[in-house]
Amino acid sequence: MNDSEFENHLRGLLQPVAPSAELRERIGEELASMPKRAAAYSGRIERPTKSGFMHVLVRDFGWACAGAAAAVAILAAWPSFHRTPSKVVETAQTAPAASAPVASTSSPTSTNAFEHDETTNELVSTQGSDQLVETDDGPAREVRYSYLERHEWSNPHTGARVYLEVPREDIYLLPVSLQ
Repeated sequence: MNDSEFENHLRGLLQPVAPSAELRERIGEELASMPKRAAAYSGRIERPTKSGFMHVLVRDFGWACAGAAAAVAILAAWPSFHRTPSKVVETAQTAPAASAPVASTSSPTSTNAFEHDETTNELVSTQGSDQLVETDDGPAREVRYSYLERHEWSNPHTGARVYLEVPREDIYLLPVSLQ
């Protein structure tokens, strides 16, 4: 017996039982005891009304404006969290009895300035072509040099460092001597 024959056999044996008279009576009593308003709507599902195009547009535009305003507020407040005092005051002893405040020699903008530390070029690969190119000086062969440039800057006052890696490719025409 295969699966479909087995299912057909079970369908013939297993028939749903009709509800008893007692069950029908209890369901009828509960429906009668329900408030008339709920009984009038039983079995019907009301769909929510669709919002109009303008309502959806204004709602979505409102959320977009709220997000933009929050981003602008965060960006406007960002520099104030990382500000250093604009003037550094040092006390110098000029005489044993008197002391006078002396302003530091560094300007406020120099505390936020990065200084260039170093630049390095690392040769990554070279690739020569087998084709000859005719130039005014004679035949030449094209050679490609791939480099990785690394630049470093640091801020001596805050200790912050910035690293930048830039790939670079140089193409040279090397003259070919004919022997």
